[in-house]
Amino acid sequence: MIFFDIDTQVDFLEPDGTLYVPQGVTLHGAIGRLLGAARTHRVTTISSRCAHEPGDPEFTQFPPHCLEGTRGAQRIFEELPGLPRHEIPVDATPAGEPVERSHIEPGHHYVVRKKAFDLFSNRWLDGMRQQGAFRGESCVVFGVATDYCVRACVLGLVSAGAKVRVVQDAIGGVAEESTAQTLAEWERAGVSRTTTGEVLAELASPDATE
Repeated sequence: MIFFDIDTQVDFLEPDGTLYVPQGVTLHGAIGRLLGAARTHRVTTISSRCAHEPGDPEFTQFPPHCLEGTRGAQRIFEELPGLPRHEIPVDATPAGEPVERSHIEPGHHYVVRKKAFDLFSNRWLDGMRQQGAFRGESCVVFGVATDYCVRACVLGLVSAGAKVRVVQDAIGGVAEESTAQTLAEWERAGVSRTTTGEVLAELASPDATE
């Protein structure tokens, strides 16, 4: 099992954030429980982190947010004690990375920086996808925003041949219409929905796949 923790950062999940997702603060509990379970059960976790600089192209569509070095760019749950942590720069590639980051290690935490909606715009992660790292894997996705970055991650994993589940009580969208369209799109793509409780129960089961 691999957790995909999408953009759980201050600017999206705190009410004073520059791009606060409606009701985002209510997601803290579910996200915290999932990441706590990742620590306990040593679940491989890939956390995306918007890492913008002034003038980035995305700011033609949205106000500046998650600027490097600011509080808004910080992750709500920064550390996952017990999981070896790897910071993946925006322009990293598998060939150019140290051995321990040239493939996905079980029970490790990868913080993957990006400058676009799509997590797979990070060259390292896209390289992992092209190498088949997620084919047939059970991938559990949560975070924000449903109709933007979470959408891109889910569809990217589907295209990679992963078995994708979205944690419905640990995601939040920007707008009702585009969120509804995204949910319908996922259903057509064969994406399953689950809950935090169901994921935690599965991890606690003696037959859990870690």
